[in-house]
Amino acid sequence: MLKNVQTLRFFAAFWVVLHHMSPPVTPFTLTILPEAVTRLGFAGVDLFFVISGLIMAETTRNLKPGWHSFARFLTQRFGRIYIGWWPFFFVYLIAAWHFQNIKPQTSLLGSFFLWPQDLMLYLLPITWTLSFELYFYVVVALIVLWQRRYAAKILGICGLGIIIFNVWLYKNGMYLPQNEGKAKASLLIPFYASPLVVEFIAGFLLSEFVRRRPQQYISIWATAAIAFLAAAYFYQIHGNLNASGMAGFFHAGERAVLFGGFSCCLVACAMEFERKNITPWKLLQSLGDASYSIYLSHIMVLVAMSIIYFKSPVRIPNTIWALASILATLVFSWLCYRLVEYPLYQIFKKKVSTWFGFSSRKGA
Repeated sequence: MLKNVQTLRFFAAFWVVLHHMSPPVTPFTLTILPEAVTRLGFAGVDLFFVISGLIMAETTRNLKPGWHSFARFLTQRFGRIYIGWWPFFFVYLIAAWHFQNIKPQTSLLGSFFLWPQDLMLYLLPITWTLSFELYFYVVVALIVLWQRRYAAKILGICGLGIIIFNVWLYKNGMYLPQNEGKAKASLLIPFYASPLVVEFIAGFLLSEFVRRRPQQYISIWATAAIAFLAAAYFYQIHGNLNASGMAGFFHAGERAVLFGGFSCCLVACAMEFERKNITPWKLLQSLGDASYSIYLSHIMVLVAMSIIYFKSPVRIPNTIWALASILATLVFSWLCYRLVEYPLYQIFKKKVSTWFGFSSRKGA
């Protein structure tokens, strides 16, 4: 029941690409699409988080409790992240060194291992999302270590606790700009108890809910998705938010509610369509396999295309450049996936099979 989810993974990555097609990454803002599409593109991350939670529920459902399942799951999931990231890490590191663009505060070790840290410490800032991924993997692995069948209850309680804690934080002004230093004095508020963690939990619980009640009303989910998206757009554009809007720290709670809610509804629709054997857009499903490479590579491709734009001896029309940049991003990402990420991960999966004494299932 994941073909349509793969399509959504592509759309999530592609939405982030469109979001970054604006200065300073590119020479001008993409204008061939409505402004809302690009300005709200950061919400592709929220869709990724919900999907990740759902996939964790799907891939752990039949795991037996104990150290064996714990170690196998954690090894395979961490390996999935690192194998995709490390080749790009070295490319970005070499490029940053060549262009003398490594900031003094950058933590190369933290960026390599993706441990939780302030956004400005990452070599590639967008990899903050991967730290959240690894965090959720650890949480799920600990639940598997004890007893997988209690996962929904445990995560539900954790999610409720995070929500209550953040309501208290909002009430006490911890998400106001003047209290940013206090809020970020440790990683508790911006990371471990971030509202964004609830998006992973929501994806996990959505999978459990749909599995127990397989017949869903698409009309209800679709209507809710439209309502969440409309509310998110209105709030982002007309809500008199801080400069970064819901993409920033100060409005993480609203982001989790609005875009997290939208993402859950969208995923629910995708799963119900697949239950009805409606799985269109095979090409996009294939590109969904490369969504991780799209996410990690698009910054370098867009920057390279921007250099070409400025150094070209002839003036390149903006629309032509934008379309060429999108095509270059997709082609380059797919080649990275097929020639680097996928082969390396297959080798790693065989190693996992050898280490843990049984075949690793095909992972997402």
